[in-house]
Order: sequence, then C-alpha cells, then structure tokens
Amino acid sequence: MKQDSATIKLLIPGKDEAADHLWQDLSQHALEPNPFFSRSFVTAFNKHKANHSIKLLLALDPSGTKALAALPIMMVRRGLLFKLPSALAGDYGPLGTLLLSEEVTPAVLNNLLEAACNLSPAKTLLLPFHGTEGATYKQLQSTLSMHDWQQQIATQETRALQPAGPEGQAAFDALSKRSSWKGVFKNQRRLEKQGTLSFSMLETAEDTQRGLEEFLKLEAKGWKGKQGTALLSREPDAAFTREMVTQSSKSDSIRIGQLHLDDKLIATNILLREQGRIFGWKTTFDESLAKFSPGQLLIYYSTKKLLEDPDFSGADSLSTPDNQMANKAWTARFSYTTLLIGKDPLARFAMWEAETGARIKQALKSRLKKLLGRK
Repeated sequence: MKQDSATIKLLIPGKDEAADHLWQDLSQHALEPNPFFSRSFVTAFNKHKANHSIKLLLALDPSGTKALAALPIMMVRRGLLFKLPSALAGDYGPLGTLLLSEEVTPAVLNNLLEAACNLSPAKTLLLPFHGTEGATYKQLQSTLSMHDWQQQIATQETRALQPAGPEGQAAFDALSKRSSWKGVFKNQRRLEKQGTLSFSMLETAEDTQRGLEEFLKLEAKGWKGKQGTALLSREPDAAFTREMVTQSSKSDSIRIGQLHLDDKLIATNILLREQGRIFGWKTTFDESLAKFSPGQLLIYYSTKKLLEDPDFSGADSLSTPDNQMANKAWTARFSYTTLLIGKDPLARFAMWEAETGARIKQALKSRLKKLLGRK
C-alpha cells in the first residue's frame, strides 16, 4: 500500500532481506529503543514460539531506503468474541513501545495504525505495555487526536527503573545508606567468609553463548525446573532463547551478568541492550544459597557495572509493579499503559467487549485457582 508518500508493507519477519535490514537499522536508531520489536527477537520468537503467525508492518519513506515505523503484530482474543491485532508484547517481552524514526509524520503513523486495524473486522488494535513518558507516546497521542481515533486505556502501571548519569549514580550510592539493604550487605559478608565473591559482565558473542548455557542449567536446577517452566523444560523456549541471544550478540545487544562464589555460579541474569538502554530479561540464582540474597547482590553488582559504561542510558527492570527485589534496588519508575484504539463504528463495541471479556476471563481464572487451592 502506498499512502501519503510512504509505503506500508505487511511482511513475514525474516523473509525479506532488504526490509529486514531497514527494520534492524530503525531498531538501532528509533526515538525510543525496544529490543522486543527488533529483528533478532521477533524473528526467533515467530519461528519457535508463534508458529510463524506474526506479521510485521513496516512504513518506508518514499525512496524505500529508510524505515519510518515498525510494528510486529499477532492476533489475540482478549475478550470473548473478537480476535484483535495486537502489538507483540507479553510475558516474553513486556514492552510494546512502537519503533518510530525521528522523521515519521502523524500521517504516516496514522496509515500504519490503520493498516494494523484492518487486519480484523473489528477495526481495533491492542497496544500492550506501551511506555507513556517518552517522545514515542507523545507522537502516538498527537496522531490519535489529529486523525480522530477512538481510544480506551485498559491499564496504567509503573515498574522499577534505574536511571543513568548523575541521577542514577546518586540513587545507587544511596543504597548503602538504606536500612532495607543492611541485611543484604550482611549476607554479602557472610558469603565472603565461605569464599571469594566475584562479579563479571559478559559482552562478547563467545562469552554470552557460554554464559547463556550456564544460565539455562542453573535455572533448570531451581523451582522453575521442578515446575516445568524453566527455559530448558520446553524445547521451543530453549530454541527461541538460543537463537535470539545468538542473533542479538552479533549487534552487541546482549549482556550476561554472573556472580560467582569461588568457581561456583550462584546468580546470573540475561540483559538485552539497545541504544545503550538495558532491559532485565531473565534472572536466576542458586536456591540453596537463597538466605544469602544472591539475587539482590546480583542486581547490586550489575547496576554498579552498568553505571561505569559511558553509553549506558538507563535500565528497565521489566518486572511486575509489585516485584520486591526490583523495587528494593531501583526506586525510579517506568510508566506504561495498555490501550485499545479504533476508528470504525464497530470499534467502540469491540473495545468494550475486549475489556469486559478480559475481566470475565480473569475472574474465572482466579476462581479456578482458588478451587484448586493455588495462590
């Protein structure tokens, strides 16, 4: 489709080499970074986790040599009646901020959003986990207002964030003075009586490949392994993770933190990196040492190392709003929302039905858990 001097393409991720290159370039220079909309993440997820059902909407400039906006789409049934197109954001990638070039215009963004809505008879688009305090959300809201979109905000939440620069350093320095951290540092001293405590941040492709396998093994030894939810427990999860990390490492987009006691790995995390911003994707630790706070110490040393990087532009915990471990370490907040947008007369009903249906499904899920005696 060619509209307003820009072309909107509907693509299968990974199947158009030229478009994929433009998409990846946009990821690395977008108004706001989002590694979960990058080629490395989406292509691996589509192949191993989504049965090749994800589509990519890509807006190209008139010359066709630059991507102006990108939106990976999957179809979801949020309510009970309609399957709606949704930005690819959820448990594996809880960030749905659009990838926008500095050069994108409201008209081009409007065309991209309309193309997404047209993928469903309900003419409604779901945008989960979209950041609300940056230039991208400002551009989105300006476009929605200018082009007479209907919108409904489903949720508004915040989660732990580590700032960069002097503000971030001041927040980190304050940890040692906070009463809530006295126990953590006491546990550190107790650990150091058992051996040498050391931290390293793996950055090269070779090191992160090794670090990933060590992460997977340690995670599988814990409660997730027993419950069958560790990444190694299911082949599609392991295959997706390995491919995503391999591809991301080629563009210097992966960091793996490791905390050792002598030669024993006691805590490790997988961090995604885009435009100097860090995203805390996965964390695991040796549960036999849980009383020594290895997870909390891992966050502490990871933060210290990140703040030493001159290119560091902040870190998103990707945690739930009430995650005590993240909230204890990082006191700044990242604000995000889930919203539905549409234009067609049916859209208002579709948005209402989606939210009503979502509440009904959540209530039934909670009731089922109660009947089964689960928390």
